[in-house]
Amino acid sequence: MNTTPDFIDSLQPNEIFVFGSNILGYHAGGAALTALGFGAVRGQAEGLQGQTYAIPTDFGIQGQEDLSPYINRFLQFANSHPELHFLVTRIGCGIAGNTDEMIAPYFREALAMDNVSLPRSFVDVLLGRERQFDLQRFIRAQEGTYGSYQEALSEIRSGQKQSHWIWYIFPQIKGLGRSSNSEYYGLEGVEEAKAYLEHTVLGTRLREITTAFLQLEASAHDILGYPDVLKVQSCMTLFDMVAPDDIFAQVLEKFYDGERCKQTLFLLLRKEEVQKNRKTVSRMLITSDYRILLTDYDNAEVRMEPLNKAVYFLFLRHPEGIAFKCLTDYRAELTSIYQLLKPNGLTSKVQKSIDDLTDPLHNSINEKCSRIRQAFTNVVGEELAAIYVVDGNPGEPRRIALSPALVTWEQSPSEL
Repeated sequence: MNTTPDFIDSLQPNEIFVFGSNILGYHAGGAALTALGFGAVRGQAEGLQGQTYAIPTDFGIQGQEDLSPYINRFLQFANSHPELHFLVTRIGCGIAGNTDEMIAPYFREALAMDNVSLPRSFVDVLLGRERQFDLQRFIRAQEGTYGSYQEALSEIRSGQKQSHWIWYIFPQIKGLGRSSNSEYYGLEGVEEAKAYLEHTVLGTRLREITTAFLQLEASAHDILGYPDVLKVQSCMTLFDMVAPDDIFAQVLEKFYDGERCKQTLFLLLRKEEVQKNRKTVSRMLITSDYRILLTDYDNAEVRMEPLNKAVYFLFLRHPEGIAFKCLTDYRAELTSIYQLLKPNGLTSKVQKSIDDLTDPLHNSINEKCSRIRQAFTNVVGEELAAIYVVDGNPGEPRRIALSPALVTWEQSPSEL
């Protein structure tokens, strides 16, 4: 299928820019800010507006909601308008803080739709391909006629930044800024930062200009101005995490009193895998209060929202597997499991979510399985997570690969 361009600054008459909105329709940053130039309307959080289509992905203090109703409405709209071509951006993966692995499964149906283009990162996830990073966007910018790398290097050596090049010379982690440039040039995490640093041209240039910066005696604020002084601190924090024995820590020590960018560290902890050193499969304990503990990892707890956990327990109870198309037959069982996890929590909204994820025509179950995968990845890393999650081929029963012999229930699973 065609993929959405990484940078969109114009649209054909039949093209629709699909972006992630916050629930109030502020359209204040990232792709939402870009959408204003294509007819997006402030205060309208969902639906067609001009040559754009908004999908709510950021719910503020309300916390994360199930995105499937919003995305399903979009897919139905796109299916009913074959005369239009929809360019889906990486909705929910910038300011909202989700990952491609969390959002892409919502769009599985779109792979078969000729008038919908998905981001390459979504397609890679859906097809199980190794992630490829578009580092050429930095090369193109650094070799442009304005704000080139040589111009940036010359300004740093002179001791005074004067033109606009900070985003692609000292890149930050994605999610910090709200401008279209910070979104486009933001690095998605440690893996893309590693690829950047290992790139023959980009890594060499970053070290060269960082060395030139280190040779200056003025303050970082006097050299860079505000807010670029903060952007460089963020950049140095990110690359120091990637290469702690490199030059970047020296910049933080000299110009920032050793202070790392707290927002960058927070995003790294939220986005990146942890505990990658774990190499063996652990036994699992389901406690009497329904916590999931990995006993061979010092009883590390795998935390999930109640409905995600109810789905997981449903599949644990059925090691033979359950085909997604047959989930309607398990609706009552899933409901009873949820009621045990949250005795007073079965609201009409939750019941609607249960109905949706057991509906074979709905996409909600893919989203729940994606969040289950993320919960295990956060504890054991991506490779081992595959043993614990709900997985399988389309049309066939989905099951958990972990042997039932490695699962201990403090109370019988039949009591769930």
